[in-house]
Amino acid sequence: MARSRYIVGIDLGTTNCAVAFVDTKGRARPTADLRPFPVPQLVAPGEVASRPMLPSFLYLPAGPELPPGAARLPWDPDADRIVGEFARSQGARVPARLVASAKSWLCHAGVDREANILPWGAAEDVPKVSPVAASAALLTHIRDAWNHEVARGDASARLEAQEIVLTVPASFDEAARELTVSAAKQAGFSNLTLLEEPQAAFYCWIVTHQERWQSQVKAGELILVCDIGGGTTDFSLITVVESPTGPGFRRVAVGDHLLLGGDNIDLALAHLVEAKLGGARLDPEQWSALRYSCRSAKERLLAEGGADRVPVTIPGRGARVIGGSLRSELSREEVHRVAIEGFFPVVPREAEPEKAGKIGFQEFGLPFVSDPAIPKHLAAFLRRHRAEAILPEGHPIDADGRPARPDAILFNGGALTPEVVRRRLVEVVTSWFPDEPDGSYAPRVLANESLDLAVAHGAAYYGVVRRGGGIRIGGGTARSFYIGLQTGDGANGTPWLCTVPRDAQEGDEFHIADRSFELLVDRPVLFPLASSSVRPQDRPGDLVPENPDSILGLPPLASVMRVGRKAKAERVPVELAARVTEVGTLELWCQSRSDDRRWRLQIQFRNPDGSGPSSPSSSPAGAEDGAEQDVLEQSLVDAAVAAVRAAFETPDPQAEFGAARLVKRLEDVLELPRDDWPPSALRALWEPLREAAAERKRSPRHEQRWLNLAGYCLRPGVGFPMDPVRIKALWPTFHQGVSHPKDVQCWVEWWVLWRRVAAGLNRAHHDEIYRRLAPFLLPGKGGVGPAAKKLNRPKPEPHELAEMWRCAAALERLEPSRKVALGDVLARVVGRPQAPRSASWCLGRLGARVPLYGPANTAVSREVAGRWAEVLLGVEPSSERETEDLVFALSQIGRVSSDRARDLDEELRLQVIRRLEALGADEETIRPVREFHELRSKAQGVALGDALPVGLRLVGDEG
Repeated sequence: MARSRYIVGIDLGTTNCAVAFVDTKGRARPTADLRPFPVPQLVAPGEVASRPMLPSFLYLPAGPELPPGAARLPWDPDADRIVGEFARSQGARVPARLVASAKSWLCHAGVDREANILPWGAAEDVPKVSPVAASAALLTHIRDAWNHEVARGDASARLEAQEIVLTVPASFDEAARELTVSAAKQAGFSNLTLLEEPQAAFYCWIVTHQERWQSQVKAGELILVCDIGGGTTDFSLITVVESPTGPGFRRVAVGDHLLLGGDNIDLALAHLVEAKLGGARLDPEQWSALRYSCRSAKERLLAEGGADRVPVTIPGRGARVIGGSLRSELSREEVHRVAIEGFFPVVPREAEPEKAGKIGFQEFGLPFVSDPAIPKHLAAFLRRHRAEAILPEGHPIDADGRPARPDAILFNGGALTPEVVRRRLVEVVTSWFPDEPDGSYAPRVLANESLDLAVAHGAAYYGVVRRGGGIRIGGGTARSFYIGLQTGDGANGTPWLCTVPRDAQEGDEFHIADRSFELLVDRPVLFPLASSSVRPQDRPGDLVPENPDSILGLPPLASVMRVGRKAKAERVPVELAARVTEVGTLELWCQSRSDDRRWRLQIQFRNPDGSGPSSPSSSPAGAEDGAEQDVLEQSLVDAAVAAVRAAFETPDPQAEFGAARLVKRLEDVLELPRDDWPPSALRALWEPLREAAAERKRSPRHEQRWLNLAGYCLRPGVGFPMDPVRIKALWPTFHQGVSHPKDVQCWVEWWVLWRRVAAGLNRAHHDEIYRRLAPFLLPGKGGVGPAAKKLNRPKPEPHELAEMWRCAAALERLEPSRKVALGDVLARVVGRPQAPRSASWCLGRLGARVPLYGPANTAVSREVAGRWAEVLLGVEPSSERETEDLVFALSQIGRVSSDRARDLDEELRLQVIRRLEALGADEETIRPVREFHELRSKAQGVALGDALPVGLRLVGDEG
């Protein structure tokens, strides 16, 4: 692409966006003549003005709330959405239509970030957008404003034709980066480079002090960039180095992702104000209004010389609130206690962030970190990277585990705007090093002119650096990346091959031609992946032993390297290559040594349904932390595999080695009861089942056994290496259908199979299963509807109907509206003789406040869940089984999610607790209804309808 006239830096912030640019006209090597771009935006109905920043708020108006033309823009007279300052102020009045913190939602793995879910918790009649679309709307507004103000009809000057440097948090994972790029592409940006925000802030400091920075820092010193914005906290370490061309900078460490920032402080203050309102619990819309009001009060009360008290007003909700609104106030002392002492407390340097439990600041709907004390996270970061410090002579030797000692701190981010916050952080860091040689240590504070604009200015300057003008910060990628290899003996664990070194720059390619590898093609294969932020010495081609203290395992890549329809499995000699793309992501290639065949390893950082990254912390299921899975002696597994093959090759299912007796035979061969078969054995048994899929046509008994055992061996569909490949191989069975449609038990086992593996299926799979079930579960007048009759199936027997309902209830990725339709049918009959068996259990799954594996945005609304809970409270069970199902249903619908938009009203939840106690539920069952707690393995098994395989768990399982 030809070089553009303008280099444009965009800070896509959680709370505010900012833009800066450099005009390179007539310069082959541009100078750092940075200029801000004040963004035109609506500041009142129909009134447009330019502001230094664009508040990151999107308002979705509807109805007569605003006068005609209120959203009109000079470049779009028919605009129906509002972005910026007026969106923020109007949203404070009508929070149910305001989209805020879209950037934080981009890294929320617990929701489908490309689904229309924002405003979170808004009523069904409110239009919604995805986090990606909301981010794209902000960038599109910036694009259109630029084109109106700068391009003015010149196509070559349009923003989408310029070189764009877009910033992201340093700790954004690859999935969040990918989604950010997707939003930028929706806005029309193609010539795009991503830059980490702490680096951008430091670039701003360099260009601001380009004539005198060498007098402020010297070689060997360590600089901490502390970036705390509205939604995220990032730490980076940069050191000053000497080079042949003079002093320079090198980024040596980047912290982990922390979803913690100014939004959390606002939530904490909102909790404080709510407690002062006489015990009233605000509904989600009032709660949102309170958060925005607290944000404004916080900014005024933390400002130097600001007010001592600020009133806080919450709009009323009809006749329920006397006078139409609720009023309270916040004092300077209260804000200092919550914001400073709560989020920036003085802690010792050995302090560790709390990891157990959840804090009350979760109610925003975002998965904020458990411990809000930012200095604890900083201390842990500096300890982890103490080896990165280049200690000049006279500094103490790092022998006692002390943290890396920063010589200077550069602050960035809106949460650090108040001087009192920056002073506190300097005070805390100073207190960690009382025994310095001269006894007078205090980190120097490096200053940017504006914390709000620094990132955008630094991004524009980085564009200048990329064209050869200015000082580049060395460092590149924050982590080195590795791929696991299979060796001959495997005695020393997985050897990791370094493919990309830490500090690689975008555009860098690495070829590992001096090592020989074999790639198995046309068969499912597994590529173990890992990364490290603390091994700068590893180079591409180095073999590194397994070390959990320095190398972090990533989700493995399961793939089939195809070579053509008629090709057979073979081992191809290959060499490896890797490339760091312009947007900071990785591509891995396998190049055949004997011909021109080449395979790209497409690392999937998101789940099959696109709902979030498949990572050790966010994957639907994973191996038990810190525990080794049971692995049976291979000869036993081989014998079991042979038994499966023999059973389906035997025509008579009742024969000694036939299908009817297969489970008992497998128990004998494996020397374990069925419930104790480990996942490795279960998945091994799937392979002969896959090969024998056609043999289920032999007889109804063969098919019953095949369906039953296939679902049992693959349950819950995720959690074991290469499960996505197995589920992909299973799915064609659904379209083939039941081979013996007149056999009721075959149909029963059919629905049991799809319920058992539902967690491994994606949203499209769930929709397909629903379309097959709905005609029977949601019939028209007079019984089975016309759609069911087209399937040429009789009305299901009661046993099959019960399993159909259980299967439908397990489809967590369905749209909420479909769950509501199913649940309302059950709610009308639950507790009555005509109700399907396990109706309560099904209603509990459909109304669960916390999905077991699906994204949170698929949960039905709190109003619907409350309606179902009231129905269940009136059910009188007539058997022990019905009592167990009712207890489960109430515990799922009443469970605390720590998200006010999902949780039941307080009074109704207390009724659920009292009913559970009356039904004899134990404390382990009731505790998650009292306060937020993860479910244990046993409870998760009840929810899935089957015990989890030994050693597999769902996220957050405590044991």
